[in-house]
Amino acid sequence: MIAESAYEVSCDYCGLPVPGLRSQRKAAAAQLEPAYCCSGCRFAASILASESSDGHAQRTFVKLGLAVFFAMNVMVFSMALWSRDLYAQELQAAGPLADTLHQLFRYLALLFCLPVLALLGEPLAVGVWQALRRGAITTDLLLLIGVAAAIAYSLWSVISGIGQIYFDVACMILLFVTLGRWLEAQGKLRSGQALDALAKLLPETVHAVQDSAVVDVPREAVSIGDTLRVFPGERFAVDGLIETGRASVDEQMLTGESRAVVREPGDAISSGTVNLDGDLQICVTAAAGTETISRMLDLVRKSRRARADYQRLADRVSAWFVPAVAIVALAAAWWHGSRAGLDAGILAGLAVTLIACPCALGLATPMAIWIALGRAARGQVLFRNGHALEQLAGLRAMLFDKTGTLTTGDTTVTTFLAAENEDPDLVLQIAAHMAAESNHTLSAAIHHHVEPSLHYGHVDQIRTLPGRGIQALWHHNAAAKDITFHVLLGSPQWLALAGLTISNCFRQTLEEAESGDSPLSYVGWDGQVRGAFLFREQPRADAANALRELRQSGVHVAVVTGDRRSRAKRLAETLGVPVLAEQLPDDKVAAIQAARERYGAVAMVGDGINDAPALAASDVGIAMGCGADLSRDSAAVCLLSNDLARLPWTINLSRKTLRIIRQNLCWAFSYNIVGMGLAATGQLSPVFSALAMVASSSFVISNSLRLNRFPEAASRKASVSDSGPAADAFNLQLAS
Repeated sequence: MIAESAYEVSCDYCGLPVPGLRSQRKAAAAQLEPAYCCSGCRFAASILASESSDGHAQRTFVKLGLAVFFAMNVMVFSMALWSRDLYAQELQAAGPLADTLHQLFRYLALLFCLPVLALLGEPLAVGVWQALRRGAITTDLLLLIGVAAAIAYSLWSVISGIGQIYFDVACMILLFVTLGRWLEAQGKLRSGQALDALAKLLPETVHAVQDSAVVDVPREAVSIGDTLRVFPGERFAVDGLIETGRASVDEQMLTGESRAVVREPGDAISSGTVNLDGDLQICVTAAAGTETISRMLDLVRKSRRARADYQRLADRVSAWFVPAVAIVALAAAWWHGSRAGLDAGILAGLAVTLIACPCALGLATPMAIWIALGRAARGQVLFRNGHALEQLAGLRAMLFDKTGTLTTGDTTVTTFLAAENEDPDLVLQIAAHMAAESNHTLSAAIHHHVEPSLHYGHVDQIRTLPGRGIQALWHHNAAAKDITFHVLLGSPQWLALAGLTISNCFRQTLEEAESGDSPLSYVGWDGQVRGAFLFREQPRADAANALRELRQSGVHVAVVTGDRRSRAKRLAETLGVPVLAEQLPDDKVAAIQAARERYGAVAMVGDGINDAPALAASDVGIAMGCGADLSRDSAAVCLLSNDLARLPWTINLSRKTLRIIRQNLCWAFSYNIVGMGLAATGQLSPVFSALAMVASSSFVISNSLRLNRFPEAASRKASVSDSGPAADAFNLQLAS
């Protein structure tokens, strides 16, 4: 398949880029045949194909078993040949029979070596040939040249009867390299299996509503605008809006929140979530391939294909590594051959070629990053690329937007006040009836504060005036007489312009109750303000704990907000962090630049919409609550949930990943330098070089796989009373 950028072709087994396929012509040609990034993926793919076509036979494993059998026999014959030097006197006494057996064992070694070449050498040769056709020179070419040299020299020795044979070396090299590359391919595949399993969760068929009938159709056949029916217990296959019905929905897979949420008509739902108890009809807003789960998978796959800084370093080293190894191998072969004979020269050159195979170097960075990206996605955190993960590890400062980030973005009624000589229940009910007909944030807060009751009359002719409020007619029957008033609910400025006045007593009560910072709404009729609502933003219970953990980890924390200076000052005193008030989008960008000059790499945490300029200007933009919209291109990191505890967890994960990358690179460089030195000086045989190559790659893989065991973030969903004094003070401050 051709990737969206640079016409990259992905490996048909592990999904990683195939070297040498970066032009449109080559990429288009490669679609005609399977493409693999290495011989290990080719071998692993053949195993997978044999298991899928004939699970009982497992033909490829049988081939590997046969190769092991023939290779062991070659080793036995080679050991018998080696014994000639140890028991020279005894064999001389045996006469011509010993010479005949010696020559027979040489031919038997050749005979048993041929099946190993056919079973294990053929895939290696095919992979090298296809790589050369793509214009890519891989380390498999070095291996193939070394094995071919050992086989050619041994064949000449058998035919001529002169010199040593190295069929055993060639067989063991092929065997160890095949097993090692297969382990590498399995490690690559494991790094993406957790994410790929998400796609399998989506149902293959859906219940489409067609002409008042319900018909089961494939998920891929669904289009935007179609109506689907989702029964209790079923998983949503696509994104959509609820048309009819009401249900509790389990969104834990996307948001990490274990508590089910209630979804009603007009609410959006995402693919992968579960309908727990309702019979719903939904209108499709994103069909198969474009819905939330597919966008998540596509985002992570693109992240895996992107080259991080450390990975680009390894790529640059590998680019000159192959020719450098060839030169060292030829030099070692010439040096030892000129002093100890052709046999010693071949062994030295072959040992250098094997020990210097940069498999560990090539896996050091991408393996750790791939696994970290998958681990982060399981923790409801998505990275757009590996570079963002590296940047986050070196973070020195983090700026927060307040509304929608440190607060939920929702408002609640903190205080209701009724004017003197007014019935509080009557005023409340009139306001509740009007608020029920509006979707404004403050109207929703009033509606949730009190449920409307029919005992207090009814309202009609409700009209919403944007930026002002709501007006309606209230009808009430009192003393056998119908009473109708024109009621206004909205901002104090609007009611003042409409001519409604406030009594001096009620004005004094309002001044004592409000802090001057909280949103305020009035309700009134017949020329008088009859009541007032004071609101506050709903704080996130985990905000104070998250900020404290970030500061403890060495990250400078500050808040940038558009709130008034008076409230920002109290917030700064409570949290112990700087709070910049009355910040417009351009001011936030300037604050990021100032923080970068003072501290270093800066992250911006916002809701991903109105904070887009600041997110783009920061070194790492972090958008909150991306589960409903993964297309926020301004952010390098998306938190699928609104759990702020994910921030210190993500930073710790990125720092752990960077430590593992450095360990892998240190090991890979040290291994290659020391190993090439030992091999070039003749202190390492080719067989042990092949074993060392497998061990080196295994170390990098196992070290990287430790990231899969990175612990979950501690729950920050505790109640305010359980979250500590700092959290209590923070929540009380936001409530003021």
